[in-house]
Amino acid sequence: MTERIELDPSDGPWLHTLVKRVHAARNNGNGEEAARLLAYGRAEGGEALARLADQLLAALAERDTASLNGEAMAPYGVSAAPDDSLVCDFCAASGPNVYYEVNEFGISGLGGSFLSGDRFYACPRCRELVDASDWKGLRDWIGPSSQAMGHRMLIVGFKKHRKGAPVEFEPGTNPEANRRP
Repeated sequence: MTERIELDPSDGPWLHTLVKRVHAARNNGNGEEAARLLAYGRAEGGEALARLADQLLAALAERDTASLNGEAMAPYGVSAAPDDSLVCDFCAASGPNVYYEVNEFGISGLGGSFLSGDRFYACPRCRELVDASDWKGLRDWIGPSSQAMGHRMLIVGFKKHRKGAPVEFEPGTNPEANRRP
């Protein structure tokens, strides 16, 4: 069992704080502290957030290397989804079975910028809540991360830019597979 540390997933910038602390520990040569923080993140945040933390740490390492070479870092994409799979854009659960088309929108904040894309994927439970316009129920289902400002802005953006009814697809298939930009 990993000991509890001073990071709480109900705190809005939890993932950002975790990544900053792991990065600082690594830069200070404290691999033991970095490993302890990562173990805590995996235990508290689950595999989807652990994948995001790993990717963000890789992006920071790439940024640091580019900076040392006097170069700018190339854009770096991150995703909570395992390779070649989809996750619910609301709760990060695997196995979405619908998507909602949206007009793309952007969100910017301390952690960077985010462009929504033109689809939001939903698992069966999130679909039920979205279709009922039960936004409080959706936040309750998502849990503490729904209180983070970025997540709240994402839900507001979705509500404002949604184009219509959900589009169903077969479980285990990937509607993104044959899309063209």
